Amino acid sequence: METSMNYLLSDIEKTRMEMINLARQYGYSNPNVVQCSQKLDFLLNVYENKQIKH
Repeated sequence: METSMNYLLSDIEKTRMEMINLARQYGYSNPNVVQCSQKLDFLLNVYENKQIKH
């Protein structure tokens, strides 16, 4: 369980940095930035749900 949480946290951080870099390059309303933001939201929801169940 701990390994999957570490992987999830790593994926969240990687996605967050990707979103920041894309936003700096293309602006906040760019479709790629929005898609990355949605992926980050999904990952954060997964993390929160795992925290609640744990």
